[in-house]
Formats: sequence, structure tokens, C-alpha cells
Amino acid sequence: MKSLFIGRYQPFHKGHKALIDKVLKEGKKVVIALRNTPISEENPYTVKERAEMIKKVYGDEVEIIVIPDIAEVCYGRKVGYKIRRVRLDKQTEEISATRIRNSKKRVIWLTGNVGSGKTALAYLLEERLNAIILDGDEMRQSISYGLGFSKKDREVHNLRVARLAKILKSQGYNVIVSVIAPFASTRKKIHKICKPYWIYIKGGKVGKDMPYEPPKNPDVTIDPTKESLLESMEKIVKEVGEIEHPEKVRNGIEPHLHIIESQT
Repeated sequence: MKSLFIGRYQPFHKGHKALIDKVLKEGKKVVIALRNTPISEENPYTVKERAEMIKKVYGDEVEIIVIPDIAEVCYGRKVGYKIRRVRLDKQTEEISATRIRNSKKRVIWLTGNVGSGKTALAYLLEERLNAIILDGDEMRQSISYGLGFSKKDREVHNLRVARLAKILKSQGYNVIVSVIAPFASTRKKIHKICKPYWIYIKGGKVGKDMPYEPPKNPDVTIDPTKESLLESMEKIVKEVGEIEHPEKVRNGIEPHLHIIESQT
């Protein structure tokens, strides 16, 4: 006798695990059917990524299959199996997978010239938003080690940071990037990669060896001469919203999760 779970698992989380664990403890074999949903903001993970999430938890204890995306489960009389809802405690059943996805889809990019105050603001935001900081100087000593400051090297460096930010975001982290990103053409490419909130900080040093093209339509503009760091932080938080760390979000149950138990 097998029990079939059908869901998106975007992502697989504690709510799903609680459901599956309950059925496994009943001594039944479990098959998990992953809906092959097209990649989108609501469905950011591929079938392979979702399968790996589940395998990390259960290994060979459950069977994983892939099915086409579906809108409903239909059945007639005497089909040889039953459909039941597995009841869990109220706290677990109230969790939302959408909230999990939304809680981690934030990259905040602080752009501005040298000396504008990006780093100080980044570290102030770090604690408030429970985020990881990608600092320009630190990135140059790691993923961009050996790159210079030509326009080409700057772009390579900036795009590497953008890709890292995208990966961290997909893994459930809020990311604050403190990297100059001086050229508008590069910022356009960055936006396609990780879609950050652009925070432009005015001021800083200027000169021939420090080119900077101010963004035309940033999400937030900060003027350190007119506002304190705390005021700047609150201004940013108001724009991007309060961001909860994934570990602090109660992992929950997707609304279209069905269990079909075979009686054959």
C-alpha cells in the first residue's frame, strides 16, 4: 500500500515534512509527485532542485516522480483508492509557502561613489533585515581576486557579485550588496540577473579615476548631508518592507496538496 503526495514544493519545507512523516509513521510507503510547474516568481525552483531538497531529507525512504502541471484531481466512483486530508496541529497548518518565497526574495544594492557611506549603511541594515552583506572590497579579495578597475574589469566584478547575490537569494537569504556599480549599462545587466532594489547614496569622492553615472530612477535616494544613518535605514525599510529571515518564518503547507492512498 502506498500513499501519494502531489504538490509543487516551492520550496520543500517543514510543513510538508510534517505531513509526510505522519504517513511514514503509519507504516505506509510514500510516493511524492512533483508538479512540473514552469519557472516563475511563484515557482522559482526546477523539478531537479525540488527533488534534491526532498532527497536530502529522506534519501531512498520515499519515491519521487514527476507529473505534468495540473489544475485538479478528478475521480469517479469505486476507483480503488481514497483521498484524505492529513490533519496537523493548527500552528503547522497555518503556515504559508508563499510567505516563505516572498520572505527571501530580496536583494538590496547600495550604489554610490567611494566614500558615500555605503558600508556603514549596509552594516546597519544587516541586523535590521537579518541579511548577508556582499561588500565590494571583500568580493575583490575573493570571487574577483586579480581584477583591476578598467570598465571591463569593473563590469566582470559587478556581474559576479550579482550572480552570487542571486544564488544566495534562491537559497533563502536576504542579501545587501555594497558595491559601487558605477556604470548604467552594467546596472542594467545586474538588474536582469538578480533584480535588486536600487539604493542610490549621493556624495562621495569624484575624479577621473573614479567614474560614476548616477542612476536615473533608483528605488530609494539617500542624501547623507540631509539625513542620519538611522533615518536612511528607515527610509529603505519602508520601501522594501520588513524582511523576515527564512529561519524565523514558520514553514507551511501549500494550499493544493493532496494525498491519494492506494488500496490495491
